[in-house]
Amino acid sequence: MLFACAKKMLPPNPDRFAPRLQGVETKTRSQITLVFDEEINGAKLRPDSFLVTGPSGETLALRGASLGGDMREVQLWTPIQEVKLYEVRGVVADRTGNQARFRARFRGSSMQDTIAPRVASVEPAPGATRQKLGVRIRVKFSEPVDTSVVVRSMFVPLGYDTLFKRSWSTDWQTLNFARLDTVPGGANIYFMVQPGARDLEGNRAQAPAFTYFTSDTILDAVAVKGRALGIGALKTGAVFFTESAAVRVITDSLQPPRTESLPVRTTGLAPILADGSFATRLRKGEYEVIAAADTNGDGLAELVSTPVRFNTELESLSLSLLPEPLPQHLDAYRR
Repeated sequence: MLFACAKKMLPPNPDRFAPRLQGVETKTRSQITLVFDEEINGAKLRPDSFLVTGPSGETLALRGASLGGDMREVQLWTPIQEVKLYEVRGVVADRTGNQARFRARFRGSSMQDTIAPRVASVEPAPGATRQKLGVRIRVKFSEPVDTSVVVRSMFVPLGYDTLFKRSWSTDWQTLNFARLDTVPGGANIYFMVQPGARDLEGNRAQAPAFTYFTSDTILDAVAVKGRALGIGALKTGAVFFTESAAVRVITDSLQPPRTESLPVRTTGLAPILADGSFATRLRKGEYEVIAAADTNGDGLAELVSTPVRFNTELESLSLSLLPEPLPQHLDAYRR
């Protein structure tokens, strides 16, 4: 009792006690949970701070390290373990910086992980403003994913795909898109990561990641929602909002005025969820709208709607999806 009281000294006395390992749990064959007696500093967790070895001295290459739902827990992600005795050792620090070295043995689990990874957070948040210099988009998954599997993503307007540098963080949970120069003013930029990211046991993420932002001080847009209805269940999809064709008048002192058609381009985007619903924010105006949906999770659109005209004054719309004779990737429907 006296030790426990001393461990949690009241302010202003600082915490001088290092965390202690209380137990090791293996609920699945690709995950190890380390349970400590106090909260751990997640910012200092690195896979190379831990070492897992088998009975013959073989080393398991850790794929990630992160805090669990309880900040006293550390999750280590490994290749598929066998049902045999392993040893784990490493270094952790509590929230006040006290470091502790630990060493423990555990038995590998035979339980297969059947839970699909999900998108835990997206930055910047939808509707973010003042995104100018050094824009970074971060998509964090609930667990490390297999980075050898390509996770498809797309930007609207078309062309921003090549302007952002893509990379994975060392925790294998965070997908980053960075642009170091200034984003042009006046544009609302939309970004979507399609489902399909796989965890270390092959489970596929089912929901998309989506956000939109602007470099302006105000997001000039109104809320739009709707539903895309098709044959059978949907895995995912996207709705593309393309500016109506516009013209400009060209004047020349030597010739009579003439008009020239401006190229149309997709300036708005919304992901379609599994129930067919979608929602986003768009600049006021009139658009040509088309939807494309993936029904089997292969990343191709098996269902596509016919183009419809839509004015944002209506706030909502319904789209009918029909079979696509030549399925393409979702991003192929941008203009």
